Amino acid sequence: MLGSFSYAVRGFFFNVEIGRYTSIGEEVQVGRGDHPTSWASTSPAFYHAPPLFTVGHGFPDAGQFHSFRTKRAPGVAPTIVKRTVIGNDVYIGHGAFIRPGVTIGHGAVVGARAMVLRDVPPYAVVAGNPASVKKYRISEDLIPKILELEWWNYAPWQLDGIDFTRPEEVIRHLPERSSRLDRYAPATISLIDFAKIV
Repeated sequence: MLGSFSYAVRGFFFNVEIGRYTSIGEEVQVGRGDHPTSWASTSPAFYHAPPLFTVGHGFPDAGQFHSFRTKRAPGVAPTIVKRTVIGNDVYIGHGAFIRPGVTIGHGAVVGARAMVLRDVPPYAVVAGNPASVKKYRISEDLIPKILELEWWNYAPWQLDGIDFTRPEEVIRHLPERSSRLDRYAPATISLIDFAKIV
């Protein structure tokens, strides 16, 4: 799911929920699955079905290749699928790698090429391999106040006239404005339907 006013330039995204106003750079990898590390082999040849590769039938042993099915004890899975959650107003730099099951808090910044292996707190700036908190992008005493406002539930035009260059101004003026506003609730559109529009 990709929230309103969010975008991703290019990358790999699996089992991920992305909030509103989130910006994702190129070559970002989110939710890449693991391989089993306690089995005799880590290769998907022993757990992926149907056959791992689409290679046709014109090669020796093609019949055996296509009829091969792996043996696995009932209920044993190679990995556990985990949902990754990327909050609202998150900025993810080019080439970042985000492990499955990680939660990136609202307003966080993930530096380019960062390897995110653990949850990221709201408004934290993380970088490195493994990624660690380098600083917070707004004053830590303002974070609870701006989180409470949930400003991302409104469209940009509903927030016209509020100075977003200064977090203090958002905190000062949004409560009065939001009391007169309905939360922005656009229709949900599937990727298939979106592709038809584009």
